[in-house]
Amino acid sequence: MDISFIIPTYNAASHIETCLRSIRTQKYLQDKVEILVLDGGSTDVTLTIASTYNCRILKNEKKLAEYGVQLGVREATGKFLVVFAADNELTGNDWIDKVVDTFNNDQDISAVWGKLVSGEGDHALNKYFELIQSDPLNWFLNKNLDKYKKEVFVDDKGFFKFNVNCRKPLVWGANGLAYRAEKIKKIWAQEGYLGDNDAFQYMIEQGDDKVAYFDGPFVYHHHVAKLGDWIKKWQRNFIQHLADKHQTRNMNWAFTDNFKIKLFFWVLYSLLFFIPLLQSIYLSLRDRNIYWLYHPVANSIQFTVYLFLVIFSKKGRNFIKGIIFNRTVKGV
Repeated sequence: MDISFIIPTYNAASHIETCLRSIRTQKYLQDKVEILVLDGGSTDVTLTIASTYNCRILKNEKKLAEYGVQLGVREATGKFLVVFAADNELTGNDWIDKVVDTFNNDQDISAVWGKLVSGEGDHALNKYFELIQSDPLNWFLNKNLDKYKKEVFVDDKGFFKFNVNCRKPLVWGANGLAYRAEKIKKIWAQEGYLGDNDAFQYMIEQGDDKVAYFDGPFVYHHHVAKLGDWIKKWQRNFIQHLADKHQTRNMNWAFTDNFKIKLFFWVLYSLLFFIPLLQSIYLSLRDRNIYWLYHPVANSIQFTVYLFLVIFSKKGRNFIKGIIFNRTVKGV
């Protein structure tokens, strides 16, 4: 098998058919393409849809998506592995060709990724997400990709190729991130919880640090339909993925040498609402993109959600104490 798509699911009926169709309509020979659906107990028609697209369906007993990826990587047979999501969709029908060619043309490339984009029918808030490629906090903290792109030239197919310094990390992990299987299998085989960003960081730290980035539409990410969706994701990520699991995670992709200083300035930035407001006006005029105007509101709400969880959650308070006093949080 040439390439395996690893898709954790849970009640994903609203997106899964678009996702799977984008894979099965690729020009690449389909008998060389494997799709693994790792389901956490869907009660809708997710699995009924998946069964019509020749997927290997496996039960994810531990429910969380990261455990599903762990299971999928273990079971996958492809030379290249794509960590995908049910709300992802490939752009164009030559996506697999471009990714496989990039790996085959440079044997030192360990991972391939690209720009996440919003679909035509997506909510306006998702078009703001396309601008920041993550959430407001990570957008503020990590500008390393922009720096790497300035240091290298793009090839004739639109890919930047560069080596990642593990002390200047990238927040990469899912949504179409493709790996050379031999570089990542053992990392995902370890016991316990492993975040997708952690796995990429481990790979860079072990010396497999050459990557390719496509600076154009790479994967549609139908991420959020309304602000309430994003708030729920922030709450879930903070409690289930950070506060609950931080003691066993490799958080070096987040907790860099100057993390505390950057976090302090983000808190200040969030409290002084007029600063992100002025920045969003500047960016909207610079890029001629009105969706930047969502930024001050989204940033303030994310700050408020995290502040609420820190004040009213014991796990949240302990997590922040660990960051401040260099205790319990791996990577700080």
